[in-house]
Amino acid sequence: MTRLLRSFALAAALLGLLTIVACDGEEGEGTPTTQATTAPTNVGGGVAMTPAAEATAALTTPVGGAIEMGIDPETTGNTAGTLGTLERCARVDVPSPAFDGVSDYNIDIYVKGDTQAPIAYDASVTYDQNIVHVAAPGTDVLIKMPGATSMAETGTPADTNGTFYAGVLYFDPAESRIPGDGVLVRLGLDIGGSGLVTFALDPSFSAYESGLGIHTVTVASAQLAINQDCPR
Repeated sequence: MTRLLRSFALAAALLGLLTIVACDGEEGEGTPTTQATTAPTNVGGGVAMTPAAEATAALTTPVGGAIEMGIDPETTGNTAGTLGTLERCARVDVPSPAFDGVSDYNIDIYVKGDTQAPIAYDASVTYDQNIVHVAAPGTDVLIKMPGATSMAETGTPADTNGTFYAGVLYFDPAESRIPGDGVLVRLGLDIGGSGLVTFALDPSFSAYESGLGIHTVTVASAQLAINQDCPR
């Protein structure tokens, strides 16, 4: 289980404990005890949560079935609830590429294989920081989950370290969210050079939970060919 899904499990467990303590107080019985808590730590620019072991033990085995999370370097036809043709490589021509902190081109992180609405996801994508940066203008981590809580690296200046992490969750299951195959994250790319860039999701930090439960995730990478043809 990855960063945000761990914190989601912890929050649910603590909410249950607080409910029990409140009920005991109403009956005039029981003495509230100090519960285990966690503190966020900064890991690679993202926020990692270290939960109490008992809070996550029940959620360590995926029960929601297998889904795919991957990269689509061509966003045509993609929305929060639909996917166009998924490409493994796309060419883009950028005259005189140079880093300026502004998005020149967008790619998508998608999810495929679940009919239910998402509750939480983690996505960590790697890229060649010598050729592209992830720009805050153009980047949207809440396409599929509007109004959710985000722990994504979406600040200014652009993300430039070769790894972009997004973690998003709903604490309230009644919040509006969009089911089915579609875009989880749209990444705006600030292109600073020419070449072939591979975007890969780290399976250790890519996870998805929906109404069916936590899913087994397979990941799919893709490439962006900047000012050159895709490999044959």
